[in-house]
Amino acid sequence: MSDEVRDMIRSALADEPASGLEFERVVRDGRKRRARRRFGVLTATATGVVAVVAVTVSGAFTPTSAPAADALSTTPTTSATSSAAPTPQGCAASRMTGGFPDLPRGSATPEELAESGRLTEAFGRFALPLPAGVEATPLRLCAIDESWGGDFRLTGDRVAIVYVRPLGGQPPGECVRFTPETQCSVRALPDGSTARLTVEPTGDTTLVTADVWRSDGTYVSVMETGGMGSKNRVFDDDGLLAIATAPQLRVRWTGRPVPAAPSDRRAAELDRVLAGVLPAGVEVEPTPAGEALDFRVRQGGYRAVANLADAAGRGWVMVTVDEPNGGEVDCGGRPDCRLVGLSNGRQGALDTLTTGGLTRLSLHAKAADGSRIGVHTANGADDGTGPDRPTRPSPLLTEADLIRIAELPDLHW
Repeated sequence: MSDEVRDMIRSALADEPASGLEFERVVRDGRKRRARRRFGVLTATATGVVAVVAVTVSGAFTPTSAPAADALSTTPTTSATSSAAPTPQGCAASRMTGGFPDLPRGSATPEELAESGRLTEAFGRFALPLPAGVEATPLRLCAIDESWGGDFRLTGDRVAIVYVRPLGGQPPGECVRFTPETQCSVRALPDGSTARLTVEPTGDTTLVTADVWRSDGTYVSVMETGGMGSKNRVFDDDGLLAIATAPQLRVRWTGRPVPAAPSDRRAAELDRVLAGVLPAGVEVEPTPAGEALDFRVRQGGYRAVANLADAAGRGWVMVTVDEPNGGEVDCGGRPDCRLVGLSNGRQGALDTLTTGGLTRLSLHAKAADGSRIGVHTANGADDGTGPDRPTRPSPLLTEADLIRIAELPDLHW
């Protein structure tokens, strides 16, 4: 199953307990894999975008004969400009398109399509800061979900992915270091915007991203990546920032409110929330990945994982905090789930699953601000493949322990 499909499943089940506790372990670092996979798709004929024209104001659409927006042009632009031809219609990114912060709906409203066409035409007039001898294919910014994105190929084996949306009141982001090798810096720009530059070198490629929270009410992300073994950047920091601050990328849209982006600073604050929360006599042991109940930014939220031990054996725990959203917590008809009462009249959904002697308890709840809280435990320890076999008679944490953790007043986004 691809990371994109897993992300779609995660979004669809955002308010429901996970069916398996290994999910986060399996999809960790999916952001970089999606970007690399997206580059792989771009090296062939791509079909990741549906070009559509609004035919009525009610939202019905008719496919056109326009080429897919991800299909690579066989005639590169000059080294000075991005020469996307003006397009009277917009386009919608297909549901399976990865590499963006949002999951594409696969369709778009007439208004989103109009903004897609306007942004594409406007960016076609922007002079890309390309080094001598480097050419770029055209960029089409297709509708995602009240956001727009697309990509353009560069001479060689590099690609740039551009994403824009309304700022939505989101404060400027802070640094997130996914690995010890990650380089990150935040700077204030002369016009009052805030930029974050992140370089993620890995063994097989270099991924660099410029995120800008702009003073004109737009958030822009420009990511440059490449295929396996691609480590030589085309754009330097100033070049990426020039694209991310281009006036042509200003979004004319009033979007929904956007919460603060996850950060290492907030993860450290959440660490202190969990301090002393475990029952007496319970010891924390690190997992093979080195996680010891310290929060890390994972899949757009916060996650703390650890093995636990007491006199009866070893177990496992995971606590997750995801951004606030609407809706109520319920069991959704799952036979192994029941609702449990929390403080202030709130409810949580508790799943109890037992298979082959392995028992897993999963409590999903919401904090007062709507943050989605998950507390999971099992009577198996993670020895490298997740808690997949029993290592003690019963889970080390009880239902009451899970509720007590979920109700911590400072455990929220």
